[in-house]
Amino acid sequence: MIIALLLAAAQLAAPAVECHFDPVQMSFTGTPIEQARCLLRHLKPGGSADAEQELPPTLASLIGQPASIDPSKLAAELRHRRLPLPATTPVSETLDHHRAIYFVIHDTSSPWIGSRPFPASFDHQPYYNDVHYFLGKDAVAHLFNDRRGQVTVGHDLEVGWRATKLERTLGVSVRGRFVHVENVQPRRADPSGPLHNDLIGPEPGFTAAQYRTLALLYVLASSRAGTWMIPAFHANIDRGIPEAHDDPQHFDLATFDREVARWVRKLAAARP
Repeated sequence: MIIALLLAAAQLAAPAVECHFDPVQMSFTGTPIEQARCLLRHLKPGGSADAEQELPPTLASLIGQPASIDPSKLAAELRHRRLPLPATTPVSETLDHHRAIYFVIHDTSSPWIGSRPFPASFDHQPYYNDVHYFLGKDAVAHLFNDRRGQVTVGHDLEVGWRATKLERTLGVSVRGRFVHVENVQPRRADPSGPLHNDLIGPEPGFTAAQYRTLALLYVLASSRAGTWMIPAFHANIDRGIPEAHDDPQHFDLATFDREVARWVRKLAAARP
């Protein structure tokens, strides 16, 4: 049965997404750095993207390289932050043993508040941090990072899961290649847009606590994978597929990069 699924995947034409995904190699086009440059293009409301730019320095130096993180330091940090994830178990892999390599950054685009403005100091209000409707046995992502930087687990990183249109189109053969993190971001309607749209996110899009936590989750996933993963924005994975999403909006890649650098300095394994 598994062999039949893999043969079917090899013959299946991948959706015509801009970064081009090869369903046989289970990867996007190019080196890890080239893939990241395509998959981290800055997003605009509605889902269009800017042209490729150089990666910020920390990610440029890490992506695709061995992830040398001290597991005891990492485990201690996870305990300190009450983050119920193991530090050393593997990440997910596909049926033909392609290990997870893509760290997919989403925003929840919720709660949706219609035409109302974003209230003052909403980041700490329970309503704007509630992820319970995304959870359950079919939780929509592996991890949920709220506005306070607190994490709720939908699935452990060892579980192969799908949260993009690309994965749903290609089916079970690709499941396990992607790790998914949803970051809570409310949305409101653009009065000049279509009915019931959710085009407007807050600015800044995410809190300092969210970036700090998201960077730690990236370090964790990469350490468990053994290689610094390729970060990717959800919209850039699916662009070219009808009705693709536009998240994450207002993501500051430079801030994320600085937070990754801080964790690497703190958690790096000692050199022999």
